[in-house]
Amino acid sequence: MSFQLLRSVPSFQLGSVRLFCIPCAGGSASFYDGWIASTPRWLQVCPVELPGRGWLGSEPLPTSLNKLAQAISSALYPYTGVPYAIFGHSMGALLAYEVASHLESSGRLQLCRLFVSGSRAPFMPRKEPPVSELPDAEFVEHIRNMQGTSDEIFAQPELIEFLLPVLRSDFALCEQYRLQHAYFLKAPLTALSGEQDKDTPESDMEMWGRLTTGGFRSLRFAGGHFFLKGNESAVIGALCSELGR
Repeated sequence: MSFQLLRSVPSFQLGSVRLFCIPCAGGSASFYDGWIASTPRWLQVCPVELPGRGWLGSEPLPTSLNKLAQAISSALYPYTGVPYAIFGHSMGALLAYEVASHLESSGRLQLCRLFVSGSRAPFMPRKEPPVSELPDAEFVEHIRNMQGTSDEIFAQPELIEFLLPVLRSDFALCEQYRLQHAYFLKAPLTALSGEQDKDTPESDMEMWGRLTTGGFRSLRFAGGHFFLKGNESAVIGALCSELGR
């Protein structure tokens, strides 16, 4: 699996940090486009695209979260000889941890911090029943209940039909994923979550701290699973503060 996962990477300037951002299930790199203009110049936001969406829309959908993480790690490796951080939300958090583990264990020790958002630690058992093979109507209702997709999209049946294969594939990746090797990061780790997200209570998010020897913080924000959408400036401020620590 070899794709152009990064649209572009700015030339590195002394004092900067590269922040590689991995999207959630069904999401694309474009989710982080707004962050590029909202972050200070020293923080270089580099959204990662996943196969089957965005500019990689013609590529086959991934079939293994572990193999996808390996592919992302290989794509990022040339750009991680300088200070860098990784951010991932929901499915992206699992990918972010796996990618950080691959890179740091490969000698890319310039990892400043790993940010995981809206996901329990990978060694914790899933609490939710699988949904990736539900009938279309039930699956769409599940997506609607997550409150991360605008009503305008649900009003366009042809768009929902286009998105369903990507969403089903990503949910299946998460349902089938198992942590194969618990790597303990040297870099610090920060977990972010929504106060009203029933699937990620603070006690579960704090379990991420067991996967690092470099220090851990758990930050909570108003909102549910997709708290990022309503708290963009607060989240970016927290990321900058954490990296400044």
